[in-house]
Amino acid sequence: MNNPAFTSFFASLDDLGRTLVNAAKYAVGAISTMSWPTLMLSAVGLALLLTIVPLVLTLFVLFMVIKLVNGYVSDRATRGPATPCTPVKTEGE
Repeated sequence: MNNPAFTSFFASLDDLGRTLVNAAKYAVGAISTMSWPTLMLSAVGLALLLTIVPLVLTLFVLFMVIKLVNGYVSDRATRGPATPCTPVKTEGE
């Protein structure tokens, strides 16, 4: 018995595969027509993109964590230590 969900899934995978193959053929064709200086600049640009962007994102997350920890610690220091809960007396007591 054929499962229509799997048939649809495999059809989507087949379509995705064909699209990726066409994109790769287009990229190979574009690279093959590039001049040497353009190819070198493209490679350097791609290398910078692949190294700088993750570094920037990592540093952003690291600095945000440091800022949050510092804010928590300094806020705790200005408020002082936690005090036990004392019940509030009402007017009638």
